[in-house]
Amino acid sequence: MDNNYNKFSHRLLLSLSVSVFFVYTLCLYGPLKLFIENKDVLWFSFDATLIVTIIISVIALLMTTFLSALPKGMIHYGVCCLIFALALGLFIQGNFLNIDYGSGVLDGSEIAWKDYTTYGAIDSAVWAACLAMPFAFFMVFRTQWRKILMFSSIGLLIVEVVILSSLVVQNSSNLDKVTYEVTRDGIYELSDDDNTVVFVLDSFDEKYFDKIKKDFPDYEERLIGFTEYDNALATGSGTSVALPSLLTGDVFKKETKYDNYIEDIWDNGTVYSLLKKNDVDTRIFAQTAYFGAEAKDDIENIVDYMDGASAYATMTGTIYKYTAYTYAPHYLKKYFWLDLDTISTYKSKNAYSLNDAQFYSDYVRNEGFNYTDKYDSAVRIYNLDGARPPYNLTKSTIKSINGTSLSDQIYGCFNCLFAMIDDLKENGVYDDATIIITANVGNKGLTQHPVLLVKEKGSTNEYSVSHAPVSLFDFAPTLASSVTDNYEKYGSGRTFFDFEDDATRTRYFYLNTGENSDTRIEQYSTRSDADDVENLRLLDNFYSTTTVSKYRLGTSLTFAMDATANMYCTDGFCATTGWRTPMAGPHAQMIVPIASIPSDAEDIHVFFGIHSVSKASNCVIYANGRQVFSAKINKSFVKDGLNFTVPSSLISENNTLTLDFIFTDISDSENELEQNKRTKTVSLETFKMYTQ
Repeated sequence: MDNNYNKFSHRLLLSLSVSVFFVYTLCLYGPLKLFIENKDVLWFSFDATLIVTIIISVIALLMTTFLSALPKGMIHYGVCCLIFALALGLFIQGNFLNIDYGSGVLDGSEIAWKDYTTYGAIDSAVWAACLAMPFAFFMVFRTQWRKILMFSSIGLLIVEVVILSSLVVQNSSNLDKVTYEVTRDGIYELSDDDNTVVFVLDSFDEKYFDKIKKDFPDYEERLIGFTEYDNALATGSGTSVALPSLLTGDVFKKETKYDNYIEDIWDNGTVYSLLKKNDVDTRIFAQTAYFGAEAKDDIENIVDYMDGASAYATMTGTIYKYTAYTYAPHYLKKYFWLDLDTISTYKSKNAYSLNDAQFYSDYVRNEGFNYTDKYDSAVRIYNLDGARPPYNLTKSTIKSINGTSLSDQIYGCFNCLFAMIDDLKENGVYDDATIIITANVGNKGLTQHPVLLVKEKGSTNEYSVSHAPVSLFDFAPTLASSVTDNYEKYGSGRTFFDFEDDATRTRYFYLNTGENSDTRIEQYSTRSDADDVENLRLLDNFYSTTTVSKYRLGTSLTFAMDATANMYCTDGFCATTGWRTPMAGPHAQMIVPIASIPSDAEDIHVFFGIHSVSKASNCVIYANGRQVFSAKINKSFVKDGLNFTVPSSLISENNTLTLDFIFTDISDSENELEQNKRTKTVSLETFKMYTQ
């Protein structure tokens, strides 16, 4: 062999060629490709992943290149052959050899490794060939092996660059990822001077407050300065429509994906930007899913959880463990196995979640509100469970593991509110505070009539009742009116205080409704009282932008607000509630036209992600008329989901799969009822079918 090959420059060139192929495959191509293919279940962003993988790739490339270039002679040749062999094995494993294993990856259930002996043997044989190949080239093609390794490395590297570039271009419009969360920072901290305190109770109907008034004879004294607006109209129903539109004044009309809608409304000059400019410390305590990235700039307790070193360390460990699992040989994969709890969440212990009993106990443990002079003015908005089932609050606002009743739930909720109101009084800030008690939706009729109690700043008058035709679209301009007289561009452009009792006004309400494949937002208007359901006039329907199409195996669909799985539902499915779609009654059905099925596929694996189980029931599932599943579906299915297989031989000639779900504990007589009046059984989140 030419002595020139022992020169460092020659050794460096070969080392660089095989090292770039190896490092790019394992440290850059692998993680980024996996991110793009699984972006819906990963909590971190593409930008953060890109930054981390580039840094690690550069470090790994420098180390691998120089460690392989420094030795001379046979050691150098052997190391370069080994690096190329590993890179080749990774390339083939990650792109061609992997199977789905039926379950286990990301869904929390263990993989039955012993069932894949044949596959393991084939996989091991391929790896053995990859490891032997470069050494064989060295032995057989002594004068050409160096060029073979270099050009093979560059050629396969180009293939990976093309694949990754294509994936980035195809997914460029939806690679942005939520990397922030609503924290509990400052949750019980108020200004010692000027405060706006808002309680948004889920499903708290005006009629529920009528019960409070009957059972708490001292409520008027405890709510001194308040005005009860008994004619308030919600923005919409359910929570996924109502809460964002209450907070911002912009409503979801299905013109775009729900996530895009959320991003857009917070990037549209909200009232919270105005409050920020006026040095108001604003904190909103609600689920992270209702906020866009721009909310971080205006709301103090929404923070980017990719800012901390621990977050980046967790992200790096997660993505590289997943990469190792994907690119490792079959018999090594179990050492890198991970589930959804590991890969999809990184929440600090300080993250806010809806739990009224915990909210109140933490408040008591904190010894009430803390009052500070750090800022002159504060806005605090608390989204609470309110009267939403399941009912588990006692009258003392303590959680009961055995459940309670609607009455106890609403009493417990107001016990918490009264305690906080008394706190404000005792600390001398009540009179100068603006306090709003409302609900995102009611719980009667179309859930259009929520409670609304408002105490204006400086109000110390006796409790009063107003019949003014207000709307929760007036909430944002009401907030804006505390810092400006020009509030017309927010929400409805009118405040709660702009209407007299006898005023006449057209108000709008948006109902999230439908059943089976018919998912829509209905727009209503009324010039009548909020509790007058008969005079809510249907103006328009807004349908999902999802086009019914043939299902491609391996595609993950959702039963959430975008309802991409619902297009295949033909019976037994209620309207999506925002994050899930309930099944109801003794029978449900999906008809799924499949784009294509591999000719060698013996089985099709079917997976349903389950959000919750309302009523445990024995369920029998038929695929094109043949039973493929039978079990009692209970809360244990929430963790692992619903998994079953359908023999490919059952699929009809036109590649259509009909799935019938029979809940044998539900009376067949319920089939005569309207869909939304049947017994709810299982609420679904996601749907996926795939072959091994």
